[in-house]
Amino acid sequence: MRWDLRATLMLALPFQQTGVRAFLSRGHHLVPLVHSIQNQHLKSATDDIEPYVGPVGSIADMEGGIVVGELALQVLVAPSLVAPGKGLFLCIYDDIDDDSGAVEEIIIPQGTPICGYARGYFADEAEKNGDKSVGFLFSDANAADLTAVFYNKQLMPLSDALWAVYQERCEEGNTDTSNLLFGHSVEISTETGSVTIKADKDFMSRIFIPDVKEEDKYSPTSLGIYANDLAFDPDSNEEQYFDNSERNNILQLVWRLAKDENTGMAVPTWPVVVTKQDIRLLNTVPMEVGLQYGFNYWNAVLNEGV
Repeated sequence: MRWDLRATLMLALPFQQTGVRAFLSRGHHLVPLVHSIQNQHLKSATDDIEPYVGPVGSIADMEGGIVVGELALQVLVAPSLVAPGKGLFLCIYDDIDDDSGAVEEIIIPQGTPICGYARGYFADEAEKNGDKSVGFLFSDANAADLTAVFYNKQLMPLSDALWAVYQERCEEGNTDTSNLLFGHSVEISTETGSVTIKADKDFMSRIFIPDVKEEDKYSPTSLGIYANDLAFDPDSNEEQYFDNSERNNILQLVWRLAKDENTGMAVPTWPVVVTKQDIRLLNTVPMEVGLQYGFNYWNAVLNEGV
């Protein structure tokens, strides 16, 4: 039986959801995310989606995780097969009590939330050995239109989220846009509809530091921090690294935004792990999956240490 999710993003998963074009700072580097994935449909020929093949683990080695019933998916944690410490694994979940038949494959659309990254707090800089820290920064000229975020439980361009917050402000008699987004200045043109974002150079507390309690380490909100980068090769150059990442890393981070009722601005709450592309799983044994850390991050590791 094929488990095929065609119509819309699965926004009803059993965890709090987050938002898109975040970047993974991992202490140093920023990794931009894909854009325009709101209401992303699968390719017309799903059979053209190559099955994911990653490092194969053993179900006996899994230490914890969750079942995402809507996706017929298991999200698991075990010792990593590519790096020291733990790793994140995916495999098909086949409910033995389901009379509809065995699940032989699942196809998950690009942008589908898989699990939370972590709860945490914002600080001026990453902690020592802060390879799990995530920065909140939008610096590209067209970031508002090319960035997606979760806002009000919907995946949308960042520009749409800021327009929504701005319209709420206007209804309250406030047309100021300067402090519309946490750590950034925003300009909105009511004539053209354009949204321009610039990072506030004087703002420092934009580094998200995961802070996971022991009892939450295998909870749906915290599994993402175990994802490693499956593209790293100390002998590869930058172009080779990104080619490897395109093939090997099938997950990305996104941001969830919310409106702060005190300041009226859009603020990040926490990152979430989503699928970077349409993925097809045939495996009932766990396979390790990864996130792109970035070439600059690995340069820092090799040259300076993190």
